Amino acid sequence: MRTESPAHELLDRARSISGTEGLLKPSLLEELAVEAILALSSEPPGIRPSSAAGEPGGLVRVATPFAAILPDLHARSSLLIDLLASTFPSCAGSSLLEMALDGRLTIVCLGDILNSEGRLGADRWAGAALRLANSVGPDVLLGPEMDEEMGASLAALGLVMLLKTRIGVGFHCLKGNHDNITNATQNGDASFYKYALEGAMGAEWFRLRYGEDLMRLTRRYEKLLPLVAAGRMFCASHAEPAFAMGPDELLDYRNRADIVGALIWTGNDQAAEGSVAACLSALLGEKGMAGGLWIAGHRPVQGCYALRAGGRLAQIHNPERRQFAWIDNSGNPGTAAAVMYEVGEGGGIPTLIEALPRLGPRCFISKTR
Repeated sequence: MRTESPAHELLDRARSISGTEGLLKPSLLEELAVEAILALSSEPPGIRPSSAAGEPGGLVRVATPFAAILPDLHARSSLLIDLLASTFPSCAGSSLLEMALDGRLTIVCLGDILNSEGRLGADRWAGAALRLANSVGPDVLLGPEMDEEMGASLAALGLVMLLKTRIGVGFHCLKGNHDNITNATQNGDASFYKYALEGAMGAEWFRLRYGEDLMRLTRRYEKLLPLVAAGRMFCASHAEPAFAMGPDELLDYRNRADIVGALIWTGNDQAAEGSVAACLSALLGEKGMAGGLWIAGHRPVQGCYALRAGGRLAQIHNPERRQFAWIDNSGNPGTAAAVMYEVGEGGGIPTLIEALPRLGPRCFISKTR
């Protein structure tokens, strides 16, 4: 009798959550949240240093030879599934999931797991808002538009929780401004809206469908998410850092609402001048200051990426593209590079898009647009 490998078994489990018909069962979401909270609360201090109070801090260190940075997910669980199933021939044909499990790769999600974007998301939220405006009664939000939208969001959330539990330090999800199931306006979070009142509508829908207890549990999970991932020559966060900060402030993020807000809400042209350079210097030292790159999402870009902060920060979130940044984090001379790839349907070999600038010696790679 053939036994599945841990990677195949986990990928099957991930696909079952991602492809859930209807809504995740409350018991399953509770199970996934409890396990993810335990994983986030017990990470090795060498990977996630503790605050002065002994709690996991807001910074995670990436020491694996490679890193894959996935932009804002926004309910696209299939993107994450296909990333896990992707392979690079130069990596012995191993899937990215296998590489994460055996310690060669760290996968970093830039947050915003909930709330779809693009045309599909706009249509769902517009339909739900119209139903809300034209109906009365306590259960008005429990229509097909909200069920479909929030069902996709919770499938993505459950998937991320599962991967954190099973891959451990090989998988990190950073906190984004949409990772706010209660639509809270404290601890650095703020109410949000784009196509409709997504924050308020999603929170009320969750209360009606799943109840207050599970909402509190999910909120506890969200508040445990780290804010910044730092490798040898790169840092990553959901949004551009709004002001200069160093390790001490990041480790004490539970008591610093300003730090949380500065890393999940900063819009274009809102950051203080020099903040990215100062953060790179504080977190990576002289080498990071000289050639390091900060990678962020939060604000959509046209094309592959947009450079900000004098070329020191690359925004990589394009909701219309299935892309990610692949980083050589080995530290070997002449190998420092960050490259954008597109994920194929079902996995396979990702398509090379373009090399990102900086990150040590310039890496010249032919484009394949």
